[in-house]
Amino acid sequence: MKLRKTLLASLVLATAAAVVPGSAVGQTPPSAVVGKTPNLLPNGGFDIGDRSGHPVAWAVDGTVSGATIVNLSAYRTAGLGSLQISNAAGASVSATSQRLVVAPETEYTLTARLKGRSGTPPTLSLVFTSFENTVLDTRTVAPPASLDWQTVTVSGIAPARTANVSVRIAAGADNVGVYYWDELTLRQAQPAYDPALGTARELFLDDYRIESTKDIGRVVHPAAKLPDPVIRPEHPWETTAAYTYGSVFKFGNTYRLWYDCNNDVPPGYYLCYAESRDGVRWVKPLGRGNVGYKDIPASKTNLIIAGGGTIAYNPNATPERRFALMQFKSGVVNDTLGYYVYFSPDGYTWTQGSERPVLLDGDVSNVTWDQRRGEYVATIKKRMFTSGTPGIYNRSAFLSTSKDFLNWTTPVLAVSGDYADTGAAQALGGLEGQIYGMPVLPYESTTIGLPWVFLITNYTTGSQSGAGAGPVLPGIASSRDLVNWSRPVRDPVLTPGQPGAWDDGALYTASNALVTDRTVIMYYGAFNADHGGQDITDPNRVPYVGQTGRATWRRDGFVSLTNAARPNSGDPGWVTTKPLVFSGSALHLNTVVRRGGSVKVEVLDAESGEVVPGFTSRPITGDQYDATVRWSGNVRLSTLAGKPVKLRIHLTGADLYSYWVK
Repeated sequence: MKLRKTLLASLVLATAAAVVPGSAVGQTPPSAVVGKTPNLLPNGGFDIGDRSGHPVAWAVDGTVSGATIVNLSAYRTAGLGSLQISNAAGASVSATSQRLVVAPETEYTLTARLKGRSGTPPTLSLVFTSFENTVLDTRTVAPPASLDWQTVTVSGIAPARTANVSVRIAAGADNVGVYYWDELTLRQAQPAYDPALGTARELFLDDYRIESTKDIGRVVHPAAKLPDPVIRPEHPWETTAAYTYGSVFKFGNTYRLWYDCNNDVPPGYYLCYAESRDGVRWVKPLGRGNVGYKDIPASKTNLIIAGGGTIAYNPNATPERRFALMQFKSGVVNDTLGYYVYFSPDGYTWTQGSERPVLLDGDVSNVTWDQRRGEYVATIKKRMFTSGTPGIYNRSAFLSTSKDFLNWTTPVLAVSGDYADTGAAQALGGLEGQIYGMPVLPYESTTIGLPWVFLITNYTTGSQSGAGAGPVLPGIASSRDLVNWSRPVRDPVLTPGQPGAWDDGALYTASNALVTDRTVIMYYGAFNADHGGQDITDPNRVPYVGQTGRATWRRDGFVSLTNAARPNSGDPGWVTTKPLVFSGSALHLNTVVRRGGSVKVEVLDAESGEVVPGFTSRPITGDQYDATVRWSGNVRLSTLAGKPVKLRIHLTGADLYSYWVK
């Protein structure tokens, strides 16, 4: 089934209308209000139930009739409903939330409102579980009996190996009676805030530096794409695909691209090489590697290595290890099945780095060298025990780091499918959302993730539907510590073509991007059908083909803060930062101001919130990649260096992509 662009608009609506919500901490829930952290717990107000009266997004066990959503004004504190737990002698009943992604070694606090009608109240617990679905810790509170409303609180620190946490309300033999629960709220202890701004650009992919906003929203800006593929399958060893699960770098005036091709010689897929002078017209040099195809010698192919994978380039490594490759190989689970590494001085000839996998599981990996941190970062696909589809493990992106590409940290769950992803799949008449893979891009003050959101529509349509049919759409995420991931907006940053286009199916991105003063360039692999492949019952079907395209964004342009007011129409907005301390002398903005609009900046005293005299800017207009803020008073920003201040940026009919001080 091809994804039609008319359905993309439904992805936004699905965020609010998903039938089965869920949430995550390491990947924040969608946020309707910029700067306002939503409750991490889905349906914590118990305002929606299923046809049996059980709370949506919660599992009910035991005497299931004992846990129901009710609408009784005397037994709710907010919203439409509350959860009634009614337990008789000799019985038991429990309600357990969906598992939520957590940041290990971080404290979580759950609060709830509770009122009794009779008997002894149920217990309230936080249950921390590992990737293997092992319970690592349980924090439980037994509230006192009360016929009045009381607030119940339970806290716990996620153990080191934690992947998920769930909330459980349980009534057993010692909890006979009738009690009502409402306003359950789960919060994560926020990491310490560092006001030091530095010189790197601040984007708006999270709320880390945002204190408050008015009439401001986040907008995803999908990439502009070339209409035709830049790499096509054309050689005998490129039977059905020449697409990017790969890497691309620019050395001097030459673009170098490693891409995957499929053919009929085991293992069935290979890493190929191409290069270009302009990034648009590519050639495939023959004979660089030492891999042939059937009776075609290596000197006549552009095959580089058997198997796929992605490449990191580390200019600081020893010459023979400048290029580092990670690729998946099948084998024995928890033994030889996993990710293997290779090194090369030139990207053509590879030497295996280890006899055994450096990381277990599979099959998709993305690697990069983070110059700022001085380490490699890998995101690998692992299968969670949280899928809603029977017998299928939930694909999720885990993250690991390494100093030498051989010894890796224990992978930590980064991004997993949640209610917005599942809602988007359901908006297509489908089942659930999963994360197929996630490249990470070290970028200015953050690390950007591009989760490949797999919207599973069914397991029956298409030649590969046994692994799930449905579109794969790259989204946007970000992290400042590689543990906590922000996903406040869920529209895709790369959209498929219209029906019949070469890229109207599943989309995958390269493992890295190329950044210039004005653009972010990324190559992507695309198929002419979704992940399930072509419908084999269609007599008019065409071959399932993967090719490589080129996408570009404005510099910093994945997401903006926007205000749509027009002259004499609408409401201007503003965003106020948390306290900032800087050492530079000029404030810069990357912004697009529409006709009749403007951007103005005020510097506020961090304590009083009052405008620092003279530090109200002149209006900024037009399309400016690097607008230097000019102050209306005879003042210099350098006089405020080292002092805590806030910025209030007023937007009228404008998009703001980033700001920085240098």
